[in-house]
Amino acid sequence: MLTSQDDNQVTADNEYLHVKTALLHSPSLSMKLRCNTWLKMENMQPSGSFKIRGIGNMCMKAVELRGPSIHFVTAAGVNTCLAVAYAARQLNVEATIVLPKIVDERLFDLVKLEGANLIAMGEDFEQAEVHARALLSKMRNGIYIPSSDNPCIWEGNSTIIKELKTQLRGEPPAAIICPVGGGGLLNGIITGLQQVGWKQVPVIAVETHGSNSFQAAVVAGKLVTLPKSKTIAKSLSVRTISSKSLELSLDHPVVPFAVSDAMAADAVRHFADDHKTMVEPACGAALSLCYTQVIRDILPSLSENSDIVVIATGGSDIFLDDLDAFRRKYANPPIVVKSGSEVFLKLGDSLSSIADVDTEAAAAAGVGMAVIDNIRNDRDPGALDGFTRVVNSAKYIASEQQNKAEISNLQDNEGIAHEQASLPSIKQEIIPSP
Repeated sequence: MLTSQDDNQVTADNEYLHVKTALLHSPSLSMKLRCNTWLKMENMQPSGSFKIRGIGNMCMKAVELRGPSIHFVTAAGVNTCLAVAYAARQLNVEATIVLPKIVDERLFDLVKLEGANLIAMGEDFEQAEVHARALLSKMRNGIYIPSSDNPCIWEGNSTIIKELKTQLRGEPPAAIICPVGGGGLLNGIITGLQQVGWKQVPVIAVETHGSNSFQAAVVAGKLVTLPKSKTIAKSLSVRTISSKSLELSLDHPVVPFAVSDAMAADAVRHFADDHKTMVEPACGAALSLCYTQVIRDILPSLSENSDIVVIATGGSDIFLDDLDAFRRKYANPPIVVKSGSEVFLKLGDSLSSIADVDTEAAAAAGVGMAVIDNIRNDRDPGALDGFTRVVNSAKYIASEQQNKAEISNLQDNEGIAHEQASLPSIKQEIIPSP
């Protein structure tokens, strides 16, 4: 039996607290999108999400700098709390986790299993953080571990891209799709892309309506603080994006998109059916662009030889009864996406601005007038310029990549006919975690 002492020895012998995760080819999504669709399975990390990459890196550096008497404190979201608790156990230091009373008791149990001190305080994470920082002020060697906004966290999260480059055998994908909350993952992905020489690879950054602080910042050209949201994607419910995210988006092709809670929930349910594993709604937001085929509207030049990668960020804050609730409440939702401050509705194969939607066609597609009216009320005309610039940049880059690939294919495969209806080619083997 592996003891805590053995655990600590394993940690001492390794550079990181996270594990290298598998890159899995998805036959179902590849068939639907007519391109190779890959899943970076961060939900299989020991803490349940990608968070252990960045959080683990920060915690290890903190122990190196301040010694084993250090005391970790956090109240920064469920996945961050789980990552901090796991890191503290692995590093044999103390941790105090403050979670609001509204959190599911089953998540409390997960924190307790890691041996951290758990305090239930406040009605939301903002109140929990106030209490956590008050506790920190009374500690001699305490440190607050944030969710996203720290260079050590971005550095740890950038390891996703370094693994991807090996797993894709050095071939850059046509796009990387990831959800965006506080910006720690986005910052790490962009930093990693720049470090490995993939500066041309666009990142599709997905939020939910009402939690789209990154999208709002890109449109406004400055940080924007949103009112409190009630999105089911709790990991995305951050009112202000990291300033580093906005800075990096000016130097790298990033396409911000927002989707509905219903789309995120429906994608979680389909993903569980297709891949026999669960992810939480934040990840479902990113996956929804694939299940609804909206990614093809964003990047129309995708071909059977194109690769796209979806970061399956986490699966801690999801339970079987959630899937049942999603099935009852969110089955077959309308496809509604926000780009900048413009809102689009997908009817059939076409994505149209809500201002131009034919209400009769919408009704024929099963979209009620109440939905149309709600969407139109959510629209701010004239704020699309910043988004259009980013999308056009990403489309141009993807088109250039596709042109180069087509020229190369013609040179290598001249005279060879291809079956148009065949499953997209799997250009490399599934790379399991070591």
